[in-house]
Formats: sequence, C-alpha cells, structure tokens
Amino acid sequence: MIYISVSFIKNVAYLIGKEMKKCAVFSCLGLGDGLIALVLSNNLHLNGAQTATFHPFLGSLQAWFPHLPLYPFPSSEELESAFKQFDKFYIILEKTPWMQAILQHCKTHYPEKTTVLNPIATPNRDYPYWEEGRFNGSRPFVDNLFTYCKDLLKFTVVTKSNGVCAPEKVAQKRFARRVVIHPMSSREGKNWPKEKYVQLSTQLKAQGYIPSMILTEEERKGWNLKGVEAPLFQNLEEMAAYIAESGFMIGNDSGIGHLASCLGLPTITICRSAQSSKFWRPAWARGEVITPASWIPNIKGLRLRDKHWKKWISVEKVLQRFQLIQSA
Repeated sequence: MIYISVSFIKNVAYLIGKEMKKCAVFSCLGLGDGLIALVLSNNLHLNGAQTATFHPFLGSLQAWFPHLPLYPFPSSEELESAFKQFDKFYIILEKTPWMQAILQHCKTHYPEKTTVLNPIATPNRDYPYWEEGRFNGSRPFVDNLFTYCKDLLKFTVVTKSNGVCAPEKVAQKRFARRVVIHPMSSREGKNWPKEKYVQLSTQLKAQGYIPSMILTEEERKGWNLKGVEAPLFQNLEEMAAYIAESGFMIGNDSGIGHLASCLGLPTITICRSAQSSKFWRPAWARGEVITPASWIPNIKGLRLRDKHWKKWISVEKVLQRFQLIQSA
C-alpha cells in the first residue's frame, strides 16, 4: 500500500489552485494607489493565485516586485484578448475614463468574475460597492485591504506587505540621517508652503540631519535650494533606491510617502483634511500625520480650516512630530 499524507494532498491541491486561478488587479492611476493595490495582489499570490497587476507606470519597478507581474493598462482594442486568460477581476474604482471602460467591459462580459472595490475616505456605508469591500473610512486603506483579505476572502495567509523587495545593490537605510522631503503633490491645494519646507530643511540640517528635497526639474522653479541636497533622478527606480537608502520621509499627501513607508522609512505626512488622512495615510512603517486642529471653524460657508489650513501647521509642530518618529 502506498501511503499518501494529508499534507501532500493539501500541497497538491494548493499547486493546482495556483496553476488554475488567474487574477487581474486594476489599480487607480497614482503611485500610492498602485503600491496599495499591490497589497491585494500580494495576498492573492500568497494564497495560490497567479496575479497580474495593471498600472500605468509601476512596471518600471518590476525588479522590486519579482513575484508580482506588473503591466500597463491595455488599450480599448486589447481588452477582450487581454481579459480572456483571467478567472477573476478586482477593480479598484476611480472615475477616470479608462477605469470606467474597464468597469463597463467587466460588468458586461464577466459580471460573475468581477469584484469592484471603492476606495473612499468616508466612515459612511452609502456609497457604491461598499458591500464588496466593506471599507471603513476611519482606517488606512492598507489596513482595510488586510481585513478584506482576512475576513471576506478568508485567506489563510494574510499580510499588510505589498511584496516590495529592494534589489541587492540597494543598501537600505545606508544614510540613516538623511531626511527625504517631498514638498509637492498632485494638486497645489495639498501642498504645505515652500518657505516652511525651506525653514524645516534649515532646522533639520542644524540638528545634524541631511535634508534632501525630491523635486522634478519642472518643479524646481521658484525654489531657493541653496545649501539643500536636491538630486535629480532619471527614473522611478533610481528614486526608489535613493529613498530606500534614506532614514526618514517628510512630505505632503502623495505617492512618494507611500513608497517610503512600504520601504520601511518612518514618515510624516502633512495633510489638509483629517478625515481623508485617516484613509489615505501611509500605513506600513511608523508614521505621523499632521492636520489642522479640529477646533478651527470649518462650518459651511466659512471653511476657515479648509481655506487656510497651511497657516495652522507650523514648522515647530512638524519638528516636534519628527522627534517622535526618530526616537521610536
């Protein structure tokens, strides 16, 4: 008689499932969006699925995610041929024309295979597709995806990691006193003032840290960067390596904060809205979020907090929070 162990049967079943189940994850457009979407992709992978993640430019970091294939968005002409191979579609919803085309195609041709997750920073439950993910707007998106994989998908292996793995040539935190500062974002209204970032850099330098501004060539216009390190990068991978070798990150609500956090850097994120920051904050490494105080009037028709939030966050307050993360 040939004895076949239960564990052997389970392993064979696992491998068969891994071979047969092919999942596609469609991310929103931003850098932070893509890094967060990879939490879902990584959990799918760890639980036996072959997972492809679609994002417009994250493919340039493929070497940092060797086990998670990254693809650009297919054109409208390529949708049907690209989608035939998949058994399951996960769409992280946004209102862009491209995402709406993907949603329409999947809902029309593959409704039983399609799950739509709506990333929205509200504690309410009356928005479209809430039942699919049951996201809680008062908790970070990364934590919500962890809970989704654990409680709704019922995965046996669950992690908050997005699977990032720095290449061997990158020596993480080699420059432990370098503070990466990203003073820009997708919208001017989200940006803390330039002069405050310059003051912050000066004071950090006086304390023995190495402030380093991350700005594109176009973004440098209007900045006085005398005495401040401000490297130019040829591509996203080069910037990722630089961040990974740094010690801390300070900046506006932007994708670079998420990149720093998933690479293990303590972060400080300066935000206009406390509610939005609860959901969109970087949530891998230790982090602090700074928003205007809740006592500042924000009633309809006045909106002092929204309109003048930059005045209510001082350089001293940011430095105080920095002391918290660097002493942890």
